[in-house]
Amino acid sequence: MKIAAIIIFALGWIPVFRYRSEHVQSKLAAASRAERRWIPLTIAAVALHVSLAEIFLTTPVVPTEATGRVAGGIAVFLGSLLWWAWARRHLGPLDQPLDPTHPPAHLIVTGPFALVRHPLALGMLLAALGPAIAVASGPTWISFAAVALCLTHRCRQDEEGLQQAFGAAYAAYAARTRRLVPFVW
Repeated sequence: MKIAAIIIFALGWIPVFRYRSEHVQSKLAAASRAERRWIPLTIAAVALHVSLAEIFLTTPVVPTEATGRVAGGIAVFLGSLLWWAWARRHLGPLDQPLDPTHPPAHLIVTGPFALVRHPLALGMLLAALGPAIAVASGPTWISFAAVALCLTHRCRQDEEGLQQAFGAAYAAYAARTRRLVPFVW
């Protein structure tokens, strides 16, 4: 089960980074100074978290008899990838990244965007939760918290641009739709 988790956790992130909504270099070129700091920090936090989980899965930190916990982590991870793909597809074709130099053409409030304002970030957060559950070590929970912090900060930064682009329509959407955790926050 540990070998399966290593393979799934390693390969599962490939589509998330390959089909992300924006190319990192394009986004950084159009980003504010604060965004230019937080975008690489978020990527680094995810990379560190996944690397820690992969390392710990190859050591006795995760005992062989922790099959249920590892299976649970895999299930959360795979479910998060399905959620992320659904959200990403709502933004448009997977092979067409968004242009970060222009505001979106319209405010999307259907599908996963009807449940949370940042469903892609939720998908990434849940994808990071899977390895944390599987490994259940102090360092992976700390790195998961770092991922959560970075994603939360990035959500707030994105909301500034959406508020500028859509004004009252975005304010109304934000008032009725939770930011990152459905029905909670």
